[in-house]
Amino acid sequence: MMDNLLIDLPELKLPRDLARRVKFIEAVEDHAARLGIKGRYEPSRFIGYYFAGAFPVVVSGHWTVTLDDVPLLRSVREMIERITDGRFSIRSVGEDVMPEFMLVHDRHDGSCWLWEYVHGRRFLEARQPMMPWTEVEGPGHGEGPKLLGP
Repeated sequence: MMDNLLIDLPELKLPRDLARRVKFIEAVEDHAARLGIKGRYEPSRFIGYYFAGAFPVVVSGHWTVTLDDVPLLRSVREMIERITDGRFSIRSVGEDVMPEFMLVHDRHDGSCWLWEYVHGRRFLEARQPMMPWTEVEGPGHGEGPKLLGP
């Protein structure tokens, strides 16, 4: 297994609303409604896709949804295998096994990357990037952590 490998796929652009088309957003909203949470779900900018055995899995923030067979995602998986000449795949050998890679999709411009699964998962689940505490700015000095920004 490769360590933190990120592979750009410039020839693969996916629609911005792919998560809606494959019914990921609907699944999250249905589950939230069963929990008594009202409102609409807006996924984060980056969404991850992979296959646990034959089942497509979608990740956005802390939401992970296993979907029934989705022909659109199956064709994306096959396209990735074709683009990479079979060297890389987002499919695992079984439902309880991590895949080697996951597809990370940028909803802003449709860009896609393959990212080594563990690191891609951490990236997708990250909430807010923050600077570590320093001795001068730490607790007790009147300032909290500084958010990373432009």
